[in-house]
Amino acid sequence: MDDELPKTPNNEQEYIEMSNHLKKLYEEIELKNIKLKEEKLELQKVLLGAYGMVRCLDNLMDNIYDVPADVVVLIETLRSSLSDELDTHIFNIKKITLADLTMI
Repeated sequence: MDDELPKTPNNEQEYIEMSNHLKKLYEEIELKNIKLKEEKLELQKVLLGAYGMVRCLDNLMDNIYDVPADVVVLIETLRSSLSDELDTHIFNIKKITLADLTMI
């Protein structure tokens, strides 16, 4: 059971080695965090671009007659879904549920 406890440095050299090890671990975690933030930013750009294209399609459909109803419904549903995702993941808008309203 004593083996599970962190080892206390006995001398200055062990303390330096332990500090260097912790510094290395911290730098690795920071690098991972930076990469995750960059990936998140790229995904946000893709999501915004997709939403913009779907909005363009939706607006174009308003000016075109004889568009099949199922295509209109699919594009409107996609636009609504992407809009919800933008609100959640980019604009950080929390959806209010009925349970939230009853707690007020």
